Amino acid sequence: MNSVFWFRLQCYLKYKWNAVGPHSLHSPFLFDLFNKAVKPARTFRLSTVEKLRKDLEANHEVIDLFDLKTKTSYRRTISSIAKTSLSKPKFSAFLYKLLELLEVEKVLETGTSLGINGLYMAGPERVKKVCTVEASPIIASIAQKQFAKLLQHKIEIKQGTIQDTIEPLLIREQPEFCFIDADHRSSAVLSCVDAIMKHTPKIKCIVVHDIYWSPDMSSVWDKITSDTRFALTIDIFQAGIIFPNMQMPKQHFTLRF
Repeated sequence: MNSVFWFRLQCYLKYKWNAVGPHSLHSPFLFDLFNKAVKPARTFRLSTVEKLRKDLEANHEVIDLFDLKTKTSYRRTISSIAKTSLSKPKFSAFLYKLLELLEVEKVLETGTSLGINGLYMAGPERVKKVCTVEASPIIASIAQKQFAKLLQHKIEIKQGTIQDTIEPLLIREQPEFCFIDADHRSSAVLSCVDAIMKHTPKIKCIVVHDIYWSPDMSSVWDKITSDTRFALTIDIFQAGIIFPNMQMPKQHFTLRF
Protein backbone atom coordinates (compact mmCIF):
# COMPACT_ATOMS: atom_id res chain seq x y z
CA MET A 1 0.00 0.00 0.00
CA ASN A 2 1.36 3.41 -0.94
CA SER A 3 2.03 6.43 1.24
CA VAL A 4 -1.01 8.34 -0.05
CA PHE A 5 -3.30 5.54 1.15
CA TRP A 6 -1.78 5.62 4.62
CA PHE A 7 -1.95 9.40 4.73
CA ARG A 8 -5.67 9.40 3.87
CA LEU A 9 -6.37 6.58 6.33
CA GLN A 10 -4.66 8.48 9.15
CA CYS A 11 -6.60 11.62 8.24
CA TYR A 12 -9.87 9.68 8.20
CA LEU A 13 -9.26 8.10 11.60
CA LYS A 14 -8.44 11.51 13.06
CA TYR A 15 -11.57 12.93 11.46
CA LYS A 16 -13.76 10.16 12.89
CA TRP A 17 -12.31 10.77 16.35
CA ASN A 18 -13.03 14.52 16.22
CA ALA A 19 -16.35 14.54 14.33
CA VAL A 20 -19.42 15.61 16.29
CA GLY A 21 -23.16 15.32 15.75
CA PRO A 22 -26.05 17.74 16.28
CA HIS A 23 -26.09 17.44 20.07
CA SER A 24 -22.70 19.17 20.24
CA LEU A 25 -23.86 22.11 18.14
CA HIS A 26 -25.25 25.04 20.09
CA SER A 27 -25.51 27.50 17.21
CA PRO A 28 -28.98 27.46 15.54
CA PHE A 29 -27.29 27.85 12.14
CA LEU A 30 -25.03 24.83 12.67
CA PHE A 31 -27.91 22.79 14.04
CA ASP A 32 -29.92 23.59 10.90
CA LEU A 33 -26.91 22.82 8.71
CA PHE A 34 -26.61 19.36 10.20
CA ASN A 35 -30.31 18.52 10.20
CA LYS A 36 -31.25 20.10 6.86
CA ALA A 37 -28.15 19.39 4.75
CA VAL A 38 -25.85 16.78 6.31
CA LYS A 39 -28.44 14.34 7.65
CA PRO A 40 -30.84 14.38 4.64
CA ALA A 41 -27.91 13.68 2.28
CA ARG A 42 -27.86 10.11 3.56
CA THR A 43 -31.15 9.29 1.84
CA PHE A 44 -32.01 12.08 -0.64
CA ARG A 45 -31.36 11.31 -4.30
CA LEU A 46 -32.34 12.81 -7.66
CA SER A 47 -33.50 9.71 -9.51
CA THR A 48 -33.10 11.25 -12.96
CA VAL A 49 -29.49 12.24 -12.26
CA GLU A 50 -28.69 8.89 -10.68
CA LYS A 51 -29.98 7.22 -13.85
CA LEU A 52 -27.45 9.26 -15.84
CA ARG A 53 -24.72 8.23 -13.38
CA LYS A 54 -25.52 4.55 -13.96
CA ASP A 55 -25.50 5.09 -17.73
CA LEU A 56 -22.06 6.70 -17.50
CA GLU A 57 -20.77 3.86 -15.33
CA ALA A 58 -21.93 1.41 -18.00
CA ASN A 59 -20.37 3.33 -20.90
CA HIS A 60 -17.13 1.61 -21.95
CA GLU A 61 -16.23 4.04 -24.74
CA VAL A 62 -12.51 4.85 -24.68
CA ILE A 63 -11.55 8.52 -24.83
CA ASP A 64 -8.20 10.29 -25.24
CA LEU A 65 -7.29 12.71 -22.47
CA PHE A 66 -4.44 15.16 -21.88
CA ASP A 67 -2.95 16.00 -18.49
CA LEU A 68 -2.21 19.72 -18.41
CA LYS A 69 0.13 19.37 -15.43
CA THR A 70 2.34 16.58 -16.81
CA LYS A 71 1.77 17.41 -20.50
CA THR A 72 1.07 13.75 -21.26
CA SER A 73 -1.72 11.98 -23.12
CA TYR A 74 -3.52 8.91 -21.83
CA ARG A 75 -6.66 6.85 -22.49
CA ARG A 76 -9.54 5.96 -20.19
CA THR A 77 -13.05 4.61 -20.50
CA ILE A 78 -15.99 6.82 -19.56
CA SER A 79 -17.00 4.03 -17.18
CA SER A 80 -13.72 4.19 -15.25
CA ILE A 81 -13.99 7.97 -14.91
CA ALA A 82 -17.56 7.69 -13.67
CA LYS A 83 -16.67 5.02 -11.11
CA THR A 84 -13.52 6.65 -9.73
CA SER A 85 -13.76 10.41 -10.30
CA LEU A 86 -17.38 11.32 -9.61
CA SER A 87 -18.60 12.25 -6.14
CA LYS A 88 -20.69 9.63 -4.40
CA PRO A 89 -24.48 10.22 -4.39
CA LYS A 90 -24.39 11.20 -0.70
CA PHE A 91 -22.02 14.10 -1.36
CA SER A 92 -23.92 15.26 -4.44
CA ALA A 93 -27.11 15.23 -2.35
CA PHE A 94 -25.35 17.27 0.33
CA LEU A 95 -24.52 19.99 -2.20
CA TYR A 96 -28.20 20.11 -3.25
CA LYS A 97 -29.42 20.39 0.34
CA LEU A 98 -26.77 22.97 1.28
CA LEU A 99 -27.81 25.21 -1.63
CA GLU A 100 -31.42 24.80 -0.59
CA LEU A 101 -30.63 25.74 3.02
CA LEU A 102 -28.62 28.82 2.02
CA GLU A 103 -31.22 29.92 -0.56
CA VAL A 104 -28.58 30.28 -3.26
CA GLU A 105 -29.49 31.55 -6.74
CA LYS A 106 -26.11 31.54 -8.56
CA VAL A 107 -23.38 28.89 -8.39
CA LEU A 108 -19.85 28.63 -9.79
CA GLU A 109 -18.22 25.19 -10.04
CA THR A 110 -14.59 24.59 -10.98
CA GLY A 111 -14.08 21.07 -12.30
CA THR A 112 -17.21 19.91 -14.14
CA SER A 113 -16.08 16.31 -14.67
CA LEU A 114 -19.00 14.37 -16.21
CA GLY A 115 -21.60 16.81 -14.89
CA ILE A 116 -23.28 14.94 -12.04
CA ASN A 117 -22.56 17.49 -9.29
CA GLY A 118 -23.54 20.30 -11.65
CA LEU A 119 -26.93 18.68 -12.21
CA TYR A 120 -27.48 18.24 -8.47
CA MET A 121 -26.56 21.87 -7.81
CA ALA A 122 -28.94 23.04 -10.53
CA GLY A 123 -31.73 21.03 -8.92
CA PRO A 124 -33.04 23.31 -6.13
CA GLU A 125 -35.93 25.46 -7.32
CA ARG A 126 -34.34 28.70 -6.13
CA VAL A 127 -31.11 28.11 -8.11
CA LYS A 128 -31.29 30.12 -11.32
CA LYS A 129 -27.87 29.36 -12.82
CA VAL A 130 -24.88 27.08 -12.41
CA CYS A 131 -21.75 28.14 -14.28
CA THR A 132 -19.22 25.31 -14.41
CA VAL A 133 -15.65 25.22 -15.76
CA GLU A 134 -13.89 22.19 -17.28
CA ALA A 135 -10.37 22.18 -18.74
CA SER A 136 -10.73 19.03 -20.87
CA PRO A 137 -12.63 19.61 -24.14
CA ILE A 138 -13.81 15.98 -24.41
CA ILE A 139 -14.94 15.80 -20.76
CA ALA A 140 -16.75 19.12 -21.21
CA SER A 141 -18.48 17.69 -24.29
CA ILE A 142 -19.66 14.60 -22.39
CA ALA A 143 -20.92 16.75 -19.50
CA GLN A 144 -22.79 19.01 -21.92
CA LYS A 145 -24.64 15.97 -23.25
CA GLN A 146 -25.78 15.14 -19.70
CA PHE A 147 -26.93 18.71 -19.10
CA ALA A 148 -28.91 18.66 -22.34
CA LYS A 149 -30.91 15.70 -21.06
CA LEU A 150 -32.15 17.39 -17.90
CA LEU A 151 -31.42 20.98 -16.83
CA GLN A 152 -29.73 22.60 -19.81
CA HIS A 153 -31.51 25.92 -19.27
CA LYS A 154 -29.92 26.33 -15.83
CA ILE A 155 -26.33 25.26 -16.57
CA GLU A 156 -23.62 27.03 -18.56
CA ILE A 157 -20.35 25.16 -19.14
CA LYS A 158 -17.12 26.98 -19.94
CA GLN A 159 -14.25 25.01 -21.43
CA GLY A 160 -10.90 26.30 -20.24
CA THR A 161 -8.44 26.33 -17.39
CA ILE A 162 -9.33 27.78 -14.02
CA GLN A 163 -6.39 30.18 -14.28
CA ASP A 164 -7.82 31.67 -17.48
CA THR A 165 -11.53 31.69 -16.61
CA ILE A 166 -12.20 32.15 -12.91
CA GLU A 167 -11.71 35.89 -12.46
CA PRO A 168 -13.79 36.95 -15.51
CA LEU A 169 -16.55 34.53 -14.45
CA LEU A 170 -16.56 35.74 -10.86
CA ILE A 171 -16.82 39.34 -11.99
CA ARG A 172 -19.59 38.58 -14.48
CA GLU A 173 -21.64 36.04 -12.54
CA GLN A 174 -21.24 37.21 -8.92
CA PRO A 175 -22.02 33.72 -7.57
CA GLU A 176 -23.21 33.29 -3.99
CA PHE A 177 -21.79 29.77 -3.80
CA CYS A 178 -18.52 28.37 -5.18
CA PHE A 179 -17.54 24.71 -5.40
CA ILE A 180 -13.79 24.20 -5.92
CA ASP A 181 -12.97 20.79 -7.40
CA ALA A 182 -10.64 21.32 -10.35
CA ASP A 183 -6.98 21.46 -9.41
CA HIS A 184 -5.87 19.54 -6.32
CA ARG A 185 -2.83 21.68 -5.57
CA SER A 186 -2.57 24.12 -2.68
CA SER A 187 -1.43 26.99 -4.90
CA ALA A 188 -4.45 26.55 -7.21
CA VAL A 189 -6.92 26.29 -4.31
CA LEU A 190 -5.54 29.39 -2.59
CA SER A 191 -5.61 31.29 -5.88
CA CYS A 192 -9.31 30.37 -6.35
CA VAL A 193 -10.23 31.30 -2.78
CA ASP A 194 -8.39 34.63 -3.01
CA ALA A 195 -10.10 35.45 -6.31
CA ILE A 196 -13.51 34.62 -4.84
CA MET A 197 -12.90 36.84 -1.82
CA LYS A 198 -11.63 39.67 -4.05
CA HIS A 199 -14.44 39.68 -6.61
CA THR A 200 -17.55 38.38 -4.80
CA PRO A 201 -18.00 40.28 -1.52
CA LYS A 202 -21.47 38.79 -0.99
CA ILE A 203 -20.35 35.17 -1.28
CA LYS A 204 -22.31 32.95 1.10
CA CYS A 205 -20.27 29.75 0.98
CA ILE A 206 -17.17 28.17 -0.57
CA VAL A 207 -16.82 24.38 -0.66
CA VAL A 208 -13.35 22.93 -1.25
CA HIS A 209 -13.52 19.28 -2.30
CA ASP A 210 -10.96 16.58 -1.40
CA ILE A 211 -9.22 18.44 1.42
CA TYR A 212 -7.38 15.24 2.39
CA TRP A 213 -6.42 14.27 -1.16
CA SER A 214 -2.74 14.77 -0.32
CA PRO A 215 -0.52 16.35 2.36
CA ASP A 216 -0.43 19.43 0.14
CA MET A 217 -4.24 19.71 0.11
CA SER A 218 -4.38 19.08 3.84
CA SER A 219 -1.88 21.87 4.44
CA VAL A 220 -3.93 24.37 2.44
CA TRP A 221 -7.05 23.43 4.41
CA ASP A 222 -5.12 24.10 7.63
CA LYS A 223 -4.21 27.54 6.27
CA ILE A 224 -7.83 28.25 5.41
CA THR A 225 -9.14 27.22 8.84
CA SER A 226 -6.70 29.62 10.51
CA ASP A 227 -7.40 32.50 8.09
CA THR A 228 -9.06 35.38 9.95
CA ARG A 229 -11.15 36.24 6.87
CA PHE A 230 -13.30 33.17 7.49
CA ALA A 231 -15.49 33.31 10.58
CA LEU A 232 -16.75 29.75 10.23
CA THR A 233 -15.10 26.69 8.67
CA ILE A 234 -16.43 23.13 8.73
CA ASP A 235 -14.72 19.82 8.00
CA ILE A 236 -16.87 16.93 6.71
CA PHE A 237 -13.79 14.99 5.51
CA GLN A 238 -14.83 14.83 1.87
CA ALA A 239 -14.79 18.61 1.73
CA GLY A 240 -14.08 21.75 3.67
CA ILE A 241 -16.84 24.33 3.93
CA ILE A 242 -16.09 28.02 4.31
CA PHE A 243 -18.57 30.69 5.41
CA PRO A 244 -16.74 33.99 4.87
CA ASN A 245 -19.45 36.44 5.96
CA MET A 246 -20.94 34.90 9.08
CA GLN A 247 -21.42 37.42 11.90
CA MET A 248 -19.89 35.36 14.70
CA PRO A 249 -16.60 34.80 16.53
CA LYS A 250 -14.14 32.71 14.52
CA GLN A 251 -14.92 29.01 14.88
CA HIS A 252 -14.09 25.66 13.30
CA PHE A 253 -16.10 22.44 13.54
CA THR A 254 -15.66 18.86 12.40
CA LEU A 255 -19.08 17.43 11.59
CA ARG A 256 -20.03 13.79 11.30
CA PHE A 257 -21.00 13.19 7.66
